[in-house]
Amino acid sequence: MTKRKNTRTWPTAETACLIRIGWDGPIASKVLIAKPVLVAARLVRTGRAAWAFLSTLSAAAPILFLLVAGASAVAGLPRTVPERVGMRADVLSRIDAVVAKGLEQGRMPGCVVCIGRRGFIVFRKAYGFRQLLPKKERMTSDTLFDLASLTKPVATATSIMLLVERGQIRLRDEVADHIPEFGQNGKEDITIEQLLTHQGGLIPDNPLADYKDGPEKAMERIFALKPKVEPGTRFIYTDVGFIVLGELVRRVSGRPLDVFAR
Repeated sequence: MTKRKNTRTWPTAETACLIRIGWDGPIASKVLIAKPVLVAARLVRTGRAAWAFLSTLSAAAPILFLLVAGASAVAGLPRTVPERVGMRADVLSRIDAVVAKGLEQGRMPGCVVCIGRRGFIVFRKAYGFRQLLPKKERMTSDTLFDLASLTKPVATATSIMLLVERGQIRLRDEVADHIPEFGQNGKEDITIEQLLTHQGGLIPDNPLADYKDGPEKAMERIFALKPKVEPGTRFIYTDVGFIVLGELVRRVSGRPLDVFAR
């Protein structure tokens, strides 16, 4: 994988892939991961580069690094000391200062940082507030979060990478190889990797009215869309691209995304 300006690449022994994370100014521009639970552990282990990355993120982007979890996500995992799983407590202790800076700058009202590796939780702590209005409420480690777009890396991207690991698809495959109807109106050469990294040239969102007639009609309307810019030339954060990836998972695996991702 070619290294580009403002890009860091971390090989992962636990997965058959690379974690590649890049940024443009204050916004994280590329996130390609196989198993998101490894992201925090890997970034923390890399030391200074990880903190440099974290400090560049926007108000929304820290969710990519600060693996936010409610009680149900970690209740069954035992706690252990970082050194037992190849991590360092002194490095993890830097998280307090990084989060405190984000809170002071108003990038987020609060968060829960939970880091796990090899089946153990090594760090779990609540910061700031979970509610500001009508009155402030302190964040707790068992606060429930709306996952929203976190489903992109946690569910959709992970499902895609599982299919890659199983040899059913390749990142360089054109999406139209698996969804022929997608290959029209300038989208013929868009690859799976371009959709994963928000470089497929697609619009961020299509009108809600496109979904009023059910999922099949909604997909037909998405397939008929034209790229906003030439694919592969620009980062545009897009929900539409990940909707297409979810459909790709369904077609390749034979199961809907919500079933396959379990």
